[in-house]
Amino acid sequence: MSRLAFPWSVTPLGQSASVAYGSAAHVRQMLELVIFTMPLERVMRPDFGTPVRQMVFGPTGGPQAIALEAALQAAIMQHLGHVLDLLDLGVTADEALLEISVSYEVLSTREAGTTVLRKELT
Repeated sequence: MSRLAFPWSVTPLGQSASVAYGSAAHVRQMLELVIFTMPLERVMRPDFGTPVRQMVFGPTGGPQAIALEAALQAAIMQHLGHVLDLLDLGVTADEALLEISVSYEVLSTREAGTTVLRKELT
């Protein structure tokens, strides 16, 4: 079974690109979708997403980073707990860059993976 790839793209044959459901590439794409979607951004799923993009408008250290890490962990487990086991999550932020490191194990293949997502805060 396959799903549309994120971000959406076209193959050389002119078809929509796709990835296999539960594959490492699919899990990385789902992580990116959950992490960079704002809560209330999706009309039919108002609880979907995390407050990562709000970090652009606030302080980026100390308690805020700890709260963001907790929110990320809760959102990932809520929305992707059926696809992956979350092994480790780290959030580092400075004045210009937010970096989120997620270590996980794909449930279908027991393959371990790490994804590092970066968001510029300027």
